[in-house]
Amino acid sequence: MIRLMRYLLAAGAFALTSLAGSALAQSTALKGFQTPSHNIVCGGTNGSPAWLRCDITSGLKPKPARPKGCVFDYGVTLTLSAKGSAQIGCVSDAVLPDPSKAPVLAYGKTWRYGPFTCGSAKTGLTCRNKAHHGFFLSRERWKRL
Repeated sequence: MIRLMRYLLAAGAFALTSLAGSALAQSTALKGFQTPSHNIVCGGTNGSPAWLRCDITSGLKPKPARPKGCVFDYGVTLTLSAKGSAQIGCVSDAVLPDPSKAPVLAYGKTWRYGPFTCGSAKTGLTCRNKAHHGFFLSRERWKRL
């Protein structure tokens, strides 16, 4: 009987640990979207640390200076942390595993995930964190907010 109780307690603890791990995985999952023009694709996590990254196929205009120490592609990505200001990315990959399958964030709609909010408009995409840092991104121009 004692053995059975220990087994049930161990099984219950394992189940709770698995559920907690599953909930953590869901809350930190990579989620993203693309703009209706398919020129901008963004993805981010709600984990620790939370981050947002937006890639723009047409490139940042004007093209910024190469980030110090960057040996990969630059001028096509902006990144944002939960509290910091927007940074120019230095990347060797795409933000999402298959950007073409990302849901479209229609013009006039807002995407919210963790500390990030992005609004899609015909004029471009505006993303901010809860500290009100962020960026504006379009085919014609970009700027830190």
